[in-house]
Amino acid sequence: MQVWTISDVGISRKNNPNEDTFILEKMEDGCLLAVVCDGMGGANAGEIASGLASKTFMGFLSEKYSGWNENQLKKNMREAVSRANKAVFDASVGESGLSGMGTTIVAAFINEEGEAVLANVGDSRAYLVGEEGLCQLTHDHSLVNEMILRGEISKLEAHRHPSRNLITRAVGVEPEVKCDIYTHKAKKGDFILLCSDGLSDQVSEPEIYYEIYESGHPELACQSLVELANSRGGSDNITMILIAI
Repeated sequence: MQVWTISDVGISRKNNPNEDTFILEKMEDGCLLAVVCDGMGGANAGEIASGLASKTFMGFLSEKYSGWNENQLKKNMREAVSRANKAVFDASVGESGLSGMGTTIVAAFINEEGEAVLANVGDSRAYLVGEEGLCQLTHDHSLVNEMILRGEISKLEAHRHPSRNLITRAVGVEPEVKCDIYTHKAKKGDFILLCSDGLSDQVSEPEIYYEIYESGHPELACQSLVELANSRGGSDNITMILIAI
């Protein structure tokens, strides 16, 4: 597996801390664990939430990992999200300046055969990019996605909707949180992309697909996509982990 990463503060938030956090860890057997968190909260609380959640999540999974076992990984990823949620929630309750903070999380555990176990809470996404096109592997926990599922708006309308950044589920906001777990088998030559909504809000899926797959230069894709998002205002932090299977 090859991996490329980037995290950019964006154009309109240059004087503020980057509230996105990403972490990668390669296991002794070659498996890769990757996580992206997009924090929210006043002052620097978003930065603290994403950092605390990602470190807690990764620390638990690294400690528990003893070899690829899909069922055990799904169980451990749920527990890791639960522990991350408790860490962020307890910190927000314990310090008034951090009250109400929270974060999204999207994570992937991938082995060398392309088998992946994924987890998400919020609207940070995992995509599969391959010869068949681009496919979102995760489900957004957002107001506009609920509206799409009810048939009230189209996916195109959701992309421009004024409430597109309102999420319905986040790590650390409540004492407990439910995460979604997915499995997928990627093929040789496919890519798995983890990203915060600073990318998906500004750049269309066909554009993401072109830069990663059709351009022939996946090693340049992350930088090119950040530049594209920033050329459209860069209204949010932009973070990506791109994994070539």
